[in-house]
Formats: sequence, structure tokens, C-alpha cells
Amino acid sequence: MKLGIKITISMIMLVLLSMLIVASLSDMAIRKSFDAYLDKNLSLRFERIQSLLSEYYIENKGWENVQSFLEDPPIRGRGMGSGYGRQGQGQGRIPGQGFLMGPGSGDLLLLDLSGKVIAASKSTYLEKPTPETLVKHRAPIKTNEAVVGTLLMVDTRHGEWENEFITSVKNATIRAAAIAVIIALIFGVIISRRLTSPLSALSAAARRLAGGDLDSRVPVTTSDEIGALAASFNNMAESLEQNEKLRRNLIADTAHELRTPLSILRGNLECLQEGVVKLSPEVIISLHDEVVRISRLVNELQDLSLADAGELRLNQCQVAIDELVEKVTIPFSGEAKNKNVDFIVEVPNNLPTVNVDPDRIVQVLLNILGNALRYTNTGGSVRLIAGLQNGYIAFSILDTGAGIAPEDLKNIFERYYRTGPSRSRSGGGSGLGLAIAKGIVEAHGGRIWVESKLNEGSNFYFTIPVYRPR
Repeated sequence: MKLGIKITISMIMLVLLSMLIVASLSDMAIRKSFDAYLDKNLSLRFERIQSLLSEYYIENKGWENVQSFLEDPPIRGRGMGSGYGRQGQGQGRIPGQGFLMGPGSGDLLLLDLSGKVIAASKSTYLEKPTPETLVKHRAPIKTNEAVVGTLLMVDTRHGEWENEFITSVKNATIRAAAIAVIIALIFGVIISRRLTSPLSALSAAARRLAGGDLDSRVPVTTSDEIGALAASFNNMAESLEQNEKLRRNLIADTAHELRTPLSILRGNLECLQEGVVKLSPEVIISLHDEVVRISRLVNELQDLSLADAGELRLNQCQVAIDELVEKVTIPFSGEAKNKNVDFIVEVPNNLPTVNVDPDRIVQVLLNILGNALRYTNTGGSVRLIAGLQNGYIAFSILDTGAGIAPEDLKNIFERYYRTGPSRSRSGGGSGLGLAIAKGIVEAHGGRIWVESKLNEGSNFYFTIPVYRPR
């Protein structure tokens, strides 16, 4: 069942339930008030007829023909007066007194001194036992302080007029419920369409996205939860599109990185097969270098894949910072000297130890230092600084090289990302070093970032938590 139909049915059921509750409460309140009104009318009517029967007994010197008196319409409740006011417009034989009661409301029974029914407003009560369980009012009929009979009122409560009134109230409630259901149906359709329209658009966009249309987006027309869902979908679609571009770039760049050494290997091997080139130590060294280059690229891709999956294996141990720095300064100092670049190391002796994989941290330092040296011109400088900062060891690698443009900074740690001609493939490297460095640092619980100004140099920073014994 569609969501719109469910919403419409839910609204109709809610309206019906509300109307049922309101009708039940209204019926109870109306019946209670109406019964109180009837009780007051019956009490006043009973008192009036009691007085009239006393006068009747005195005038007729007995109860002869009293049955016709009780059956008189005004006494039975068909009077059309003004409620229980004393100045009502009566009719029949009771001038000035009317009772707003329907036929059958409060039947009257007159008993003689022996308790026998001698007259009643309805002849069906004659010659029958007194219905004691239904008696509402009972009073003696007195003349000159002598009891000559007993008047009873049987509480049948709702007569024809009263039942007509209650029926009219019920019918009005039913009509109101029907109108409310129609209104709920109309508004349910309108509201369900407003709610399901963006969801339908979102569903259609999701199907297009699943079919490979990564440009699929949905308009965000509201600021509620549905609008937030649409915005989240757009963010997801944008992320998928970006990841797909990165995937394609990864495949293309990996193919390119592999193609060059493979072409060299193939060319040299074909030359050796054809006898164009003779096997020599120089040829063997060249072939070995290309194999090492391919092996390094495969290892870097594997490390990057493990880092992305959070499964990078770390052989952690407690290590002093000066030991880590020493492992990079010895090989790096020679490279910097060959390029006539000053290499400056600033590491205090009293830094706390860290619990890390030494080879991985050295790999991070060599990647960043290698980039710094690669893009620093002759006569420039590269500085390696370490210090304690808020429970972390903070490493800083500062160079005076070409720098990085502001628009490239956010992507600098993406795999195969190069910022321009100064950082092209001809400059060396596979374009994976910084991405791997980021994965290694984050696997140790630290973070890495960069600050740079174009033509002024770059500052790379990363942190590692200080070792805390458990």
C-alpha cells in the first residue's frame, strides 16, 4: 500500500476516533443534563398534580371518575406551557400551568387506602400490582389532614418528545462525523501528496543513482526532516560521484605508473632476445630498478588499501623520539647536502616516549621530507621540528619550496593528487606518499595537516599520542 493512501486512511481513522470520543462524551453530558432537567420537571409536575387531586377529592367527595381526570392530556404531559414557570400558557383543565414533557414521561398511579391502583394516566396499570421498582415519586393525598389515597409517579423518563430530541442529537452527530470524514479525506489527499511528492522524487533519484547516473540530484524545497533527507541524499550522491572520479583516476594513474616500467622492461627484454643489446651489468641494474619501482608501487597500493579499510597492521612498541628522528636524519642529510639544501633538526632531548610502529612513522617522515626536498630549490632549507603539545608529540616539517595554492590544500592528501606542473610525475614519486602518510598517522590516533603559501614554502604537521602506561 502506498504511503499516500496510508496517510489518508490514518487521517480518516483519526477523525472517526475523535468523533467517536466526542460523540460519546457529548451523549453522556447531554443525557446527564437532560435527565436533570426531566427530574426537575417531573418533580414540579408531581407536586402540582398532588395538589389538584386533593382539590378533586374535595370537589367530588370521592374518587369517582378520577380515571378520566388522570387521563386528561394536560396532566399526562402534553401541555405546551413554558417549562416550569408559574405564568405558562396551559391548556385543558389546568389553567396557567403547562409542562414541557412528552407523552409517556412520568406515568401517574393513584392508589386507594388499601394500596390498590384505582386510576392511572395509562390504563395498562389498572388492576395490576404496583411496579415498586419503577416508582420515582410517592406522596399521600390529604384532605383536611386526612389521607385519602397515595399518588405515585413511575419514572419511564423518556417520552416521545424526549426520544425525538435525543435521536435528533445523534443524527446531528452522525452528519457532523460524515462531513468531518469528507474533509479529512480531502485534506488527507492534499497533505499526503505534499509529503509523498518529495519522497517520490527521492525514490526516482535513488533508482537513477543505482542505475549509474551519479549526476542525479533532488531539489531541497523544505527545511524539515524530508528536506534534511533530500540534502543528505544529495551529499551522498556527490560523495559517490567524487569517489567514482577518484576510482577512475586511481585506475588511470595506476595503469600509467605501471606502464612506464613495464614498457622499459619489455623493451630491454626484446632487445636482449633479438641481440640488439648485449647482457651487461648496466642492463641488469636498469631492469632491477624498474622491478623495484613496480614493487614499491604495489606495496604502496596495498598499504593504502589497508589504511582505508582500517586494517593497517602496526607492530607497536615504546620508542624514544630521538631514535625515530635519527633513522631519517642519517639518510636524508646526504640527499639534502647533494642538492645544496640546508637540513635543520630541532628535537629536545627530554621528550616523552611514544607507542608506535617505528618503521611506519619513519615512512611518514621520509615521505614528507622527500616531498619537501623535491620541491625546494637549491639554497633553500628544510627543517624538522618535534615538541610536546597537549599530550601529543607534534612533528613539523617546514620547507622554503614552491608552496601549494590555496585551492589545492584540501586535496593534498588524496591519492594521486598533484597540484600542477611543479608537482607532475616528472618530479618523481607515485602520488601516493601523502595519502599513505595520512592513513598511518590516523591509525596511530593522531592527525596530519598542512599550511602553505604559494612561492613561500609549505609546513606539514602531524601528531602522535604520548605513551601512557596502563
